Amino acid sequence: MKIIILSGICMLILLLVTTGCARLAGGVSKKKAASNLEAYLQREYKGKLTFSDLNRFFNAATMNPNMFTVLIYDKQIPEVEFYTRIDVKKILINDTLYTTENLTFNDLYKEAVKRYETKQAIRADFKNEIPEIDFTLGTIYLNFNDDLSPENLENVITRFIDRLNQSFEELNDAYKFNILIKTPDYPEGFIDVPLEVDDNKWHAEPFMLSENFGGFEALKTKIEIRLQAKLDSSYPHFKINMYKKVYLDKSSLSKGAWVQYLDDKRVVNNDKGKYVNPQKGIYVTYFDLESEFIYRGEMLTEENDKTSYETELRRIIEAIEEEGIRAN
Repeated sequence: MKIIILSGICMLILLLVTTGCARLAGGVSKKKAASNLEAYLQREYKGKLTFSDLNRFFNAATMNPNMFTVLIYDKQIPEVEFYTRIDVKKILINDTLYTTENLTFNDLYKEAVKRYETKQAIRADFKNEIPEIDFTLGTIYLNFNDDLSPENLENVITRFIDRLNQSFEELNDAYKFNILIKTPDYPEGFIDVPLEVDDNKWHAEPFMLSENFGGFEALKTKIEIRLQAKLDSSYPHFKINMYKKVYLDKSSLSKGAWVQYLDDKRVVNNDKGKYVNPQKGIYVTYFDLESEFIYRGEMLTEENDKTSYETELRRIIEAIEEEGIRAN
């Protein structure tokens, strides 16, 4: 009897693997999903649109095995694109999407077109100052032909963000943006400018040295060797955490502050008892990017686990500005 039961279980597992749980529940195959979507796009958009990244999205809440996620984009203008979830079994007879606003497929397409037109308008507004502006998911790349002075760069970025805010509704897609500055000297990236949303507007946060910066890894190695020596001699209970922030002085674009988070090795978490945050230390190393000179470091706190994020941020900004690194 046990052999029969085990055999049945094995056969069921094999069936699940070969056909997929969703197929057993009545869901269409991925091949059929693609066929339906191709037919819909051809009928409604005369082949103007196509798709990629078609994947089943089986939501236990709706129990709909025919739901798929997909990236839709324009064949001629790929930047006109949008992600969505669709019922591929019903798409040919009902293209209303499963959203709280009851949007249709065409509603999302029109939004994507408007978003593209807005980006093109922004590019036109800055064509004489920023030859290449590339909008990607979460990052806006600003590629300059010349190395700008700190004053000119800050001025352009301020005006660029003001222009983004004029089209906040069209551009806001729920992803957090950051601006990445590229120059001839730093073609892979130089400065990251995170954008924080407040009151339906983007606001620039302090300038950060981009990890795309060509000398970033060499600088990281140099700072960590110096920091590790300091920990060994003065703070042996701390170890370097992978998390760090690297602030860049807005006034010089050369002075910087490497803010390194530290874990307390004495904190041991296991399945027993309440979790204790080991990230207690913050050590700041001050350096000059141009000369690669590290001129000093300081332990900012050994009790960062006891403070709020706002207090932590204020403490960091106050310390680096006291050192002459303008963050705001």
